[in-house]
Amino acid sequence: MRSRKLILMAIVGAMVLAVTAPIAFAQDEGDTTPAADDGEKVVFTIGDTSEPSSLNPMAGYLATDFIFWNWAYHLPITFAMDDLSAVPDMVTDVQTSEDGMTFVYTLDDTLTWSDGQPVTAEDFEFTMNLYKDNHAYLPQNYLTLLESIEVTGPNEVTLVSTEPTSLYSGDIPYMYTYILPQHIWEGLEKPKQFKNIPMVGSGPFIVTEYETGQFVRMERNPEWEGTEPAMDEIIYQIFKSEDAEAEALKAGEIDFAYIDSANIYNDLATQPNIETMAGTIPSFDEIAMNTGSSFQDPEGAFEPHGDGHPALTDPVVRQAIRKAINSEEITEKVLLGYGLPGTSIIPPVSVAGARWEPTGEEVLTWDIPAANQMLEDAGYVDTDDDGVREMPEGSLEPGRPLEFRYYTQTNDQNTINAAPFIQEWLSQIGIDAKETPMTSGRLGDEINAGTFDLFHWGWIPDPDPDSALSWFQCEQRPPDGAAYGNNDSYYCNPEYDEMYLDQRQELDTTKRFDIVQQMQQRYYEDSPYAVLWYAPYLQAYRSDLFNGYQPQPAPQGDLLAGYTRQGIFNIEPASGSSTQNAADSKGGSPLVWILLAVVVVIAVIGGIMLSRRRSSDEDRA
Repeated sequence: MRSRKLILMAIVGAMVLAVTAPIAFAQDEGDTTPAADDGEKVVFTIGDTSEPSSLNPMAGYLATDFIFWNWAYHLPITFAMDDLSAVPDMVTDVQTSEDGMTFVYTLDDTLTWSDGQPVTAEDFEFTMNLYKDNHAYLPQNYLTLLESIEVTGPNEVTLVSTEPTSLYSGDIPYMYTYILPQHIWEGLEKPKQFKNIPMVGSGPFIVTEYETGQFVRMERNPEWEGTEPAMDEIIYQIFKSEDAEAEALKAGEIDFAYIDSANIYNDLATQPNIETMAGTIPSFDEIAMNTGSSFQDPEGAFEPHGDGHPALTDPVVRQAIRKAINSEEITEKVLLGYGLPGTSIIPPVSVAGARWEPTGEEVLTWDIPAANQMLEDAGYVDTDDDGVREMPEGSLEPGRPLEFRYYTQTNDQNTINAAPFIQEWLSQIGIDAKETPMTSGRLGDEINAGTFDLFHWGWIPDPDPDSALSWFQCEQRPPDGAAYGNNDSYYCNPEYDEMYLDQRQELDTTKRFDIVQQMQQRYYEDSPYAVLWYAPYLQAYRSDLFNGYQPQPAPQGDLLAGYTRQGIFNIEPASGSSTQNAADSKGGSPLVWILLAVVVVIAVIGGIMLSRRRSSDEDRA
């Protein structure tokens, strides 16, 4: 902990800075906003605190990345605006064989890449094989059943699956595989490491510039012949804090903001010229547990690695943690009631009939006494009376205290706000959870290395349950301590894997969803995740600058990217608004930064008065 004296000195310095040097402060912070090239351009600016993991579809894995891919590329089948059902994108027609193993795709032959080259069936074939052969992080999961794909006509490709499936039939927008230009990607020795800037894309916008920690610039695709968007550029501006982001929105320096903090969202809702929406999309937050990255047997590409706590290999411990966490209370206290308490890994927004919800005795209800009794009966007792239980005799490490590393994210305030509740509840069942906030990038490295016990993160699954269920197969574990794997809790259950394959092969939808629900129940009972909540999508925008937003899905969803690019075409400058906003200046007005400095000062003072746990950013690094 830094000394109180040094922190108070910093407060005095901040006050002096706010009063005497606003212009210098604005200049210092101003480099975070890109300068405009042309004052006549219509520029739409989005604010967020999330950094892209990669602009390369081979490598990216964060929801943020899909914003850019969605506007730059085509999917085979995309989503309807209102209900997320399947509509054509690059694929205009699908013919399926009676045995459910051969699929003939007819492609749109009117598309052009942003460099003037035509989009062809060869691009489609190349992209699918590129993803599959190079084990692309996310796209490869959609292609595990694909035996072959080949061009069979001028605008036609034929897919053959290894076994019967309905996933490639076009009935659902299943394949999240953005189609890439062969002439750009085929010569790359290491395609996963390609920066992909500037992009060559087929969508209405392409990324032309990216400054890490500052902004991503997208410009109009000169070859786009579809619906014309109203803006010439889209700037995705990256903020270091939601306080700064909110102040920029209030000042009209950005047009739209994604918000995590319900408190900030509520404040924005009271401001003039600002409209808000708490959207509902397929998403959930969870406390994930290292179920045994270093203890499990080698299998396929997986080699044991990491140093997770051995107690978390025991389902009893994981179930006790699930019962100790009050999802109803934490949703109300952290999300201020905007979200829904969580249970299953398939969220309420999903394909009709796919979701399983525990009822009656199936529910691992919040019950501290019951959780304590479970641990006591399993031999986890507090022998030295220090409030922390120890591993039982005959276990992997007898006598080791149940002290867990617990990681939160500095770029997701909700994970930090939830931590005191989680820690307190776990302490009541004899578990000491030591929180460490870190960036999402560092947390991703810790997960792949298996060097964690608990962490708080979230997912935005596809509406069809197959992708979410696929993440938790044994083969999806991070394989070697360095490479990425979706199965971040290292959950491995051969029966779960077998059910996953069964639902993929089932052509009858009713029977398939019966298996899907059984899988959710199995995962819930094994408890590698404690699903906290189904988070809202908090959004705010300047109604005097742009309007025409349409939620995806209806009636309350994502107002921008959603699951389809279609929403961007409805957004247009508000009557009487300037077409040039955040891109006009590089630092914003000095008054905004003075206000922001005051906000920072108040936040620091509040942190000293209300929290003893808080350490400096340097201490956390």
